[in-house]
Amino acid sequence: MSTTTVVNTRAIVTRRDTSRLEAPLPTGPTRIKAVQIILGIVAAALILVYLSPIIWLVLTSFKDRVDIFSSAPSLFFVPTLENYREAFLQKGFTDNLINSAVVGLVSTVIALVVGVPAAYSLSRVKKGETFMMALLAARLLPAMVLAVPLFVLASTLGVRDSYFALVAAHLTFALPFTVWMMRGFFLAVPISLDEAARLDGCGEWGTFLRVILPIVKPGLASTGIFCLINSWNEFLFALVLTGRNTETLPVAIPGLITPIGTSWGQVAAVGTVTILPVLIIAFIVQKHIVAGMTGGAVSAE
Repeated sequence: MSTTTVVNTRAIVTRRDTSRLEAPLPTGPTRIKAVQIILGIVAAALILVYLSPIIWLVLTSFKDRVDIFSSAPSLFFVPTLENYREAFLQKGFTDNLINSAVVGLVSTVIALVVGVPAAYSLSRVKKGETFMMALLAARLLPAMVLAVPLFVLASTLGVRDSYFALVAAHLTFALPFTVWMMRGFFLAVPISLDEAARLDGCGEWGTFLRVILPIVKPGLASTGIFCLINSWNEFLFALVLTGRNTETLPVAIPGLITPIGTSWGQVAAVGTVTILPVLIIAFIVQKHIVAGMTGGAVSAE
């Protein structure tokens, strides 16, 4: 083999190796998209695992006793509304649903009406931190510490088994939560807006209602929904302060567990109805909740 042939062969091999090294690698957007797909799959799997008890609860509410106690649980069955009919039409859980709705809505509205102006005033004074620390300390008290004094007080005043007693008890945690949350949102609003509104002729309430409150509307929505959820799911105060007339759903559900047996289908039906209203409200205001959870993260101080 001649020298020229060897040189040409080496040149060809070198060009092939170079072409392999210069093969285009995945670009940045392509890799980012692949990572996003993987993360999406992982997130979907985690969400499915998290929601599996709720999905099973809803499915159980539409099963009869044979399907519920079947040795091989199945996802495919003939649905029935018998559990809902027995629970809400025969056993009176509709009244408990109304009690939960009344107490939750009234306590939430009062907490917002009182707590939002209080949070605004505390965000505009220099010595608000001391009061906020005291409010946080009161919020951290275990519910059991307040349950017994509230029971004695309600019994003495003759207001036990009434909406008034339960709403007042729920305000012990809803009002501090509202003030604490909303103060953070008000701190994110520059004080210069207050001063500009006053120069335009607005008074204290005009500045608050017309200028500041519309800005923190996402925070108001998120605070309200969290107050409603806390009141809707509250058990201890409702157990101590309610009776036959004002029992809420969390207190009434254990009544389905009897010495004779547990009506699991009805438990699932009532549990599904307990979850449903909060899910609907959260779905309606989900944009405000997401904006509200991050809106007060940056303070203007």
